[in-house]
Amino acid sequence: MTDTDPHEDRPEYRRSIQGTTYRTRPAERDGGSEYVPDAADRSRRAFLAAIGAGAGALALGTGTVTADHDEIPRDSVELGDRGIPTPWLHREGNELRDPEGNRVVLRGVNVTDPARAESLLWRSPLWQNIEHATDPDRDWYSRVIRIPVQTGDVANVDPDDGSILGSPTDEVDPGEFTKAQLEAYIEEYLRPAVDFCTDVGVYCIVDYHRHDDQSVEYTDPDLHEEVTMFWETVAPEFAEDSHVLYEVYNEPIGPYAGEGQNEDHDVFDPEGEETWLLWRETAQPWVDTIREHAPDNVIIVGSPRWSQWTYWAPEHEFEGENLAYAAHVYTHENLRPLAEYFGDPAEEVPVFLSEFGWTTDFNADFLVGTPEEHGQEFYDFLEEYDSIHWQAWCFDPFWQPIMFDFDDSTHEWELLGGDYQGEFFRDYLAEKRDDDIPLASGGSDSPPAPAELSVTRSSETTLELAWTAVDAASSYGLYVEGDFEAETDATETEITVDSTGELEVGVTAIDADGNESTPVTRTVSGEDGPPAIDGTQPADTTGDGLYNDFTSSGSTTTTDVTVFFEHVDDPAITEYPQYYDFTGNGRVTVTDVVELFDSL
Repeated sequence: MTDTDPHEDRPEYRRSIQGTTYRTRPAERDGGSEYVPDAADRSRRAFLAAIGAGAGALALGTGTVTADHDEIPRDSVELGDRGIPTPWLHREGNELRDPEGNRVVLRGVNVTDPARAESLLWRSPLWQNIEHATDPDRDWYSRVIRIPVQTGDVANVDPDDGSILGSPTDEVDPGEFTKAQLEAYIEEYLRPAVDFCTDVGVYCIVDYHRHDDQSVEYTDPDLHEEVTMFWETVAPEFAEDSHVLYEVYNEPIGPYAGEGQNEDHDVFDPEGEETWLLWRETAQPWVDTIREHAPDNVIIVGSPRWSQWTYWAPEHEFEGENLAYAAHVYTHENLRPLAEYFGDPAEEVPVFLSEFGWTTDFNADFLVGTPEEHGQEFYDFLEEYDSIHWQAWCFDPFWQPIMFDFDDSTHEWELLGGDYQGEFFRDYLAEKRDDDIPLASGGSDSPPAPAELSVTRSSETTLELAWTAVDAASSYGLYVEGDFEAETDATETEITVDSTGELEVGVTAIDADGNESTPVTRTVSGEDGPPAIDGTQPADTTGDGLYNDFTSSGSTTTTDVTVFFEHVDDPAITEYPQYYDFTGNGRVTVTDVVELFDSL
């Protein structure tokens, strides 16, 4: 980024800060001679050596890390027992889950661009930073690393040998880097970083990182070509890596609601909705490009105004599977309360707070804060909306808001506490180190899950559950909101819950050796459900809110259709159309009976 901004008079509309700031050394901020033309030649060897030897960074005392581009033996520090399993993740509602059905929440940090880390002698190679951010011996427990791929750093790579061409810059005009440069960048810098994340057991987000030039609108045709080429090249590269997530576009800026960014349009304004729809129309092809080349990786989608307008995501979702939505916020007064702007959408869609934080000394109000006010505010928010994935910005001594101080003479990083955010996020990650992490797959020895689960409420706090039998099962595990409740050898039961709200219940199959299947789950609302018909409680066996099982058999047969037909005019059905309106016209008639019959 630049050090000045033409819109500082309206700092509440300023973007989050993602680039070099006044704390950076002159060679990185303003150009200069402190770059290493052959840094890339060492880069890949350094990463591969670290990966092959299973070793980590050169650390000098708790809380410090030293920049060192020399070929030191990578077995000088063992990686040891760290990290978590990183299986494929999939979306269910507003959550991500592992293959076993466990909820996963990814908490971690942002790092610098991997080529930027290698372009300056006094910076530490990125593998050292990743090692530091995941090192339990230094009380760091990042479970995800967000890696920004800056267009200026891609354009600074020699397409022939991957070496660094000159002084680093954050951003270039659309179309100024070539596919050959991007491929060299991937091979020499990005792929080694992603592979090192595998070795330390951490997920990573590959982020197309534009954020600075306000003249480049996301509708720009040249930009469209660049983003498309970027993902056509990057997406297939990591399509087989279960620990990689893709962030489509770091921070789209304009077009804005109204005439420009300084016009007073809040996200809730109807023109804010129009802006989101324009963004969705523009960015949907980029999402489709990623999905075409990478069918399984989670895709994170940003929003206009530097990814601050996450609010509209649930109202107008993008098309595609396994989609999540980015949110960026610092100490912006106009984006408070956090619950309204970012918490409400997180109740319906997966949200990644992929940039946030504060600092105590900067020339922009939207970054300045304190741990007592803004740190506690972020903490309370993330505890309340505990499905939100978060990546604090930034695990670096130069990119603001910083977490470390930098010693010019020794090149050591010293973790900042007090009014700074470094110790705060280290301690918060340590507090959450065992929460919502994926489990290793149970493998082929686990029995299959029950094929169907029906759930009804017989009273406000009583649930009746029934499921299909599993031949290999000797018992079944019952779960409410992911917590184990009981074990039974029957295929139906009644449980008491202490909530009248929406609940997720699940049933697993357990074999004689104690191996447990993934759960089959259903969500039941706080409503009582429809009344019984001739003494039998109807059930919803498909989870779509419509009651299709009239005989408590656990499935739908012609007998259920017959019972439905015989009672279609009864008040027990006609007064509860929300449960039997299979045609969606707001009432229950024989046509709904025919619709149920046709579904068999």
